[in-house]
Amino acid sequence: MKSLLGLSASALLAIAVLAQPSPAMAQETINLKFHSSFGKSPLNEAPRWWMDEVEKRTKGKVKFTRILGGSLGKLTAAPENLKVGAFDVGNVSVVYNPGLYALSNVTSLPFLSTDPLVHGKAAHELHSSVTKAEFTKLNQKYMFPGMWTRIQLMSHEPIRTIADLKKAKIRAHGGASELLKTLGITVHGIPWGALPDAARRNVVTAGIIGAPADAYAFGFGKIFKYWNQGEDWFFFPLTFVMNQDTWNKLPADVKKVMEEVNAEMVVQGRKLMTAHENNSGPKLAKQTTVVKFKETDKLRAARDKTWQNWVDARKKEGKDGQAVLDKFQALLKKHQ
Repeated sequence: MKSLLGLSASALLAIAVLAQPSPAMAQETINLKFHSSFGKSPLNEAPRWWMDEVEKRTKGKVKFTRILGGSLGKLTAAPENLKVGAFDVGNVSVVYNPGLYALSNVTSLPFLSTDPLVHGKAAHELHSSVTKAEFTKLNQKYMFPGMWTRIQLMSHEPIRTIADLKKAKIRAHGGASELLKTLGITVHGIPWGALPDAARRNVVTAGIIGAPADAYAFGFGKIFKYWNQGEDWFFFPLTFVMNQDTWNKLPADVKKVMEEVNAEMVVQGRKLMTAHENNSGPKLAKQTTVVKFKETDKLRAARDKTWQNWVDARKKEGKDGQAVLDKFQALLKKHQ
């Protein structure tokens, strides 16, 4: 009888122990998929830092599968891929997809500001409020601005004047492309991945591209001979978003952590890029000959016309581009 009682007690104890949830059962891991169309580079360092912080601050409750190199699509396909949930988080480009982010793309107009940190703070506030609906329409939760890349001119021959610009075959996008069009200069829309070969074969003889960080990282200092160092045509964003359905399913405590890190990323992203610029700038200068543009006043005059062209284009779409431009300029002033 005693042995039976002992056995029964042991069995009950075993059942009680087995009934206790294990750590894995008590806290189910949330697995999210991140995709970047670039390999490991300055262009995706901000998202990688963000993911590290979210994993750390949630104590492993959130884990990210990190897919680099574009196996899930090019940057231009990211808005649609994120919309349908091909991956949960990633970067989109308001510059590469201006039709989808017509008002958000105000941030890439030429010569809007001279401080990328101020630019990032203003853009974060703009996308979190005024242009938020463009992301929502695409089933995206706007998170933070990502890495703001300086866009500068590199070329085979020195470019110092408007006449020099007109002689060159220039690859450009975003605000730089629009300003060149205002000046009556043909723009060559070469994709980033095809640009090195196009430059080597003189399909293009100049590029207004991410520099110094991206230009050095992707080897353009060994392709172009000249660099207009320090002359920022605009700041290129790689905006970080999450699939809205994924966001809606997250627990409140995870959302809270993510929003905290989102807010920090405005400054942190700039710190990360500044470190790259400080490291790559001197190296790129050694690989090239630094030149200065002498007719910046003419560029500024074309800038004003380019801004108006953008406003007029939005008006034709039934959108109040002037109000958005005015708001963004007010935010730039606020964050100076």
